[in-house]
Amino acid sequence: MGILKNTLMTLLTSCVLLSLPIQAQQMEEGTEEDKDNWKIMHAGTLLAIPGEQPIGNATLVIKNDRIDQLLEGFQSLEQLGLDQAEVIDLRDKFVLPGLIDAHVHLTMDRSLDREQDDSSDKPDESLDVYALALGVENARKTVEAGFTTVRNLGSSGWSIFALRDGVNSGKIVGPRIFASGHTIRIGSESEGGECYSVDSCKQAVRRQIDMGADVIKIYATCSGGQLCSRIGSPSPFLADELQAVVDTAKTRELIVAAHAHNVRGINMALNAGVDSIEHGTLNDSSSRQLFKKYGTYLVPTLMVLDRIRRINPEREDSMMKTHTQTHIDHHEQNINDAFQAGIKIAAGSDAGVVPHGENARELEFYTIVGMTPMEAIVTATINSADLLGQSHNIGSLQVGKYADIIATDVSPLEDITALKEISFVMASGKKIK
Repeated sequence: MGILKNTLMTLLTSCVLLSLPIQAQQMEEGTEEDKDNWKIMHAGTLLAIPGEQPIGNATLVIKNDRIDQLLEGFQSLEQLGLDQAEVIDLRDKFVLPGLIDAHVHLTMDRSLDREQDDSSDKPDESLDVYALALGVENARKTVEAGFTTVRNLGSSGWSIFALRDGVNSGKIVGPRIFASGHTIRIGSESEGGECYSVDSCKQAVRRQIDMGADVIKIYATCSGGQLCSRIGSPSPFLADELQAVVDTAKTRELIVAAHAHNVRGINMALNAGVDSIEHGTLNDSSSRQLFKKYGTYLVPTLMVLDRIRRINPEREDSMMKTHTQTHIDHHEQNINDAFQAGIKIAAGSDAGVVPHGENARELEFYTIVGMTPMEAIVTATINSADLLGQSHNIGSLQVGKYADIIATDVSPLEDITALKEISFVMASGKKIK
């Protein structure tokens, strides 16, 4: 597996360097690594810390990839004592931190092929090369849409790690990626995330760790497209197997995300100590008590409802159609009930199941189910950063944090759909858009 990863990384670097504009390559080659790069950004309205009031007429001073100063008014180079710096004029823009999507699949695009199933998560080399190319394209779409950090939960083969490392090295344009590798699932094969006992589940997690996983994902219930995720169905894992996955991940201090639709799977995963529940479609009052008891995050993925609504009328199987309709009827209301109960929400679109680059629609759905625009923005900044254990680096625009900055022409606090039209993007101090 290590050889495959190294081969993919070499292929990725070669392909991307060939595809980069000549000007971009020349800029990269001409950069003096030992010289600080200063930028001064003038923001007409600045939401530095989502959840707090924005301020007008502010200056952000950026040194290399991080924020060095945050000052009132529009400060000049002379006032700041700088001999040289790029001045970025956003005086007519609404400026806020780069957004975070806590649930994506960059190396997949099932929105284009609804017949594709979970078998794509198995490590086939030909699939991996295709997934790598797809990931490069989707990474650019995502960061240009204003999402400067993502948590990638489940991918085909091992290409996601090569993609992540390519972004980190600056060879490709994309968001900062926290990757899980394969999803841990019930199965008898041993090359992906499959496991069938306590010992094999430990081994499956360690395989992801060995490949460089930042997070572990597990199927605590079946996929929503399977009858075994319906109300009352048990988790495919036994409690000790699921616990083994969580305990093994914690030996490396990795967070664990649990895909879970029905109450039995949700509650088993919460009791096992996972850090987030993905989807949480049929969560109920008992689930909410456990969410609050353990401080676990809920990642709603409401964008998937649109896709489900389109598919369900076409289903011929009456049992499956009824099962899917149950998810449609209850998902939004249950997410609203969880939010009203004080459950922590982190934004996650499930891009890859839904189109990449449209991630901000997830926040629009949150306002539909009862959040204010500010509360929706908090889920994609402060909360998602906290879930990732990265509050010291991302989620707000404060001194010492990464210069992940986006801007809109109108205030998203007045119209959340403004986040679907991002006019400026900076990631780690580099202008993307």
